[in-house]
Amino acid sequence: MSMIFYLVQTNFIDFAIVIFLYIFLLTNNSMSQKINRVFFFVAVVINILIIADSTDYYLAQGNVPHTLRYITSATGYAFRPAPIMLFAAILKRDEKKTYSVLLPMLILNAILAYTSIFTRWMFWFDEQNQFHRGSVGALPFIISGIYLICLLYWSIKRYRLGHKKESSIVVFIIAMSALASGMETLFHFKFIINGVGAISSVFYYLFLHTQTYKRDALTQTLNRHSFYLDSEQYMKTPTIIVSIDINNLKTINDTGGHAAGDLAIVTVANTLEKIFSNCGRLYRTGGDEFILLCPKETKENVSDLLRHVEKELDKMSYQIAWGLVSYNPSMNFEKALSESDANMYQNKQEKKKHLLQS
Repeated sequence: MSMIFYLVQTNFIDFAIVIFLYIFLLTNNSMSQKINRVFFFVAVVINILIIADSTDYYLAQGNVPHTLRYITSATGYAFRPAPIMLFAAILKRDEKKTYSVLLPMLILNAILAYTSIFTRWMFWFDEQNQFHRGSVGALPFIISGIYLICLLYWSIKRYRLGHKKESSIVVFIIAMSALASGMETLFHFKFIINGVGAISSVFYYLFLHTQTYKRDALTQTLNRHSFYLDSEQYMKTPTIIVSIDINNLKTINDTGGHAAGDLAIVTVANTLEKIFSNCGRLYRTGGDEFILLCPKETKENVSDLLRHVEKELDKMSYQIAWGLVSYNPSMNFEKALSESDANMYQNKQEKKKHLLQS
């Protein structure tokens, strides 16, 4: 009975955390169904691992191998890399090929884990119920390592695209997962990885939940609310303010429909974020209106990057108008913003005039 008390004591909090995640998923309508679905799978997998690892630990105290221990061990091996893969799918939620890249390794690992009940390829138990690793027993850890490397690489890429806070959180999850894995491997601690997975999933979900109020639903850039919150910070430092507007969006909507207009807005936003990822923050403040804030940058450098944006968009038959102002803390921020708008509208008229003349 003391063993059962020990298992309940060491796993109850992790189990409760996952239950809280289920409650968030059932009551929160602000997140997309896709993200909620992936987090639901994360919660299910962590629950399975908690139950499998606890049962396996209990059965390991026996003197002879129990049939159920083969099943719980196989389950632990099969599902161990899954939470990391699902975190990668959340990070790469905008890309459709993520599962096709990551899922085959997980399926192969699961097949080898469950067939090891008969083949002993991944693990086996002797007559005294002692655990032995098979010839491919390291495979779940190798696959988990590959997933962690992919997760780190994609985090760095997302960081460069301007999603710095999310990338930092994912890197922290990676570090804690690697530390927990090392502690279980080197010091034979129990149930730490499951606890890290449970806490990480809830923390990551709550972070993404808060971002729904800070980011534009269509482009995933920061929204007008975020701009007004952040502008207080930028008022204290020299900043290049850039007002940006998409030219001929009404024509695009009239000829191709609102789907074509949405595509134009998303394409412009993605191009701006990609080119200004290291030196600016982009905000969608209206239908086709954006503001770019570039602290401690020069007008010349920002202008060069904007011309680069124009060249990239020209390849896709899109055009923007832009105007910028070099702001310093002695100026009135609202006045500087109005000036950048005026410069943008002047740029728009010049481009229309040039188009008519050509």
